[in-house]
Amino acid sequence: MVSVILLVLGFGAPGNLAGVTVFHDGLAGVHNYRIPAIVQTASALVALAEARDGGDNSASRIAVRISHDDGLTWSPNVTFAAGSIDTPAARAVCAASRTSCRVGNPAAVYDEVRQRVVLLHVIRGFDAGEDAVGTGIVTSTDGVHWDAPVDVSESFGVAAGAMPGPGTALQLAAGGEAAGRLLVASHQGAYTRDYVTLSDDGGVSWRTAARPFAGMDEAALTQLPNGSVLLNMRHKQSPSRGRAVAVSHDGGVTFGPLTYDAALVSPVCQASIVSFGNATYFSNPASTSGRNHLSIRKSTDSAASWTSQLLVQAGASAGYSCLVKGALRGHADSGGLLYEAADGTIKFARFPLSLE
Repeated sequence: MVSVILLVLGFGAPGNLAGVTVFHDGLAGVHNYRIPAIVQTASALVALAEARDGGDNSASRIAVRISHDDGLTWSPNVTFAAGSIDTPAARAVCAASRTSCRVGNPAAVYDEVRQRVVLLHVIRGFDAGEDAVGTGIVTSTDGVHWDAPVDVSESFGVAAGAMPGPGTALQLAAGGEAAGRLLVASHQGAYTRDYVTLSDDGGVSWRTAARPFAGMDEAALTQLPNGSVLLNMRHKQSPSRGRAVAVSHDGGVTFGPLTYDAALVSPVCQASIVSFGNATYFSNPASTSGRNHLSIRKSTDSAASWTSQLLVQAGASAGYSCLVKGALRGHADSGGLLYEAADGTIKFARFPLSLE
């Protein structure tokens, strides 16, 4: 039987799941924040979120805060990796060159080969609705200073303008034929189809795998300890069937049949999945009644089964979360989670990798 454990330790000890607030309404003059993403570089945690002025259609920029002490404190300043607020000048430049556009749906990965953060995002115009017009990429060596965003829509092909992630992208580990390859999952239209797009040159050029996944939505990728690539997807039947999954044995070029992991109990909501240290971790609201009981689950057999579970918060929230890939630099027995908290903020919590 899977056990659910709620820890209420002081923050100095691994396992304090009360969390530290990273983004909150009004911070840096932003109305509200949603859609967390986080990566760990060689020296810092880089937390990202959509900067909004209300609902889904209002996202305009991707905000960034940095921590150099494993999430205990965060930079007092908020910077923006990409995007623009709505001004006549921004509208004109966006229409002419697809720069200075609104952006959203951060999906980030730390490129170990080039030692930089790679952030993929959707490019949006300034018309009504989501107004997706392309796919962009922006990079940073420190999470503070970002290069100019690049429009990679042309090489994304049929996936151009699809919503990346959100949360994490993926880099394949050293040792295999496709070592260093970057992959990102994206969804085009609500529950319309998902794509997997790959880059073998650090994000300069991309190609989208031939197979779409019909009826799927927000997705995440992980390279399992056995070397295969797992695609884990949101869909409308999540409460009754569990998360949708597919496995690739060729580095994400092709995938096997679509199946459902009934052990990954879920409402209709985003989720996060990462693998490291011969284990796989999965976070989402572990409930079929709604976005409550945000939990972390662990597998030690390449996602064949999930043997332990840790409750992060019982209360209802917007439900999105993003796991740090890797043990925290200064706490080898701890992992990290950036999540949408029940009080409406986005928080960071450390948790014991044992989930005990």
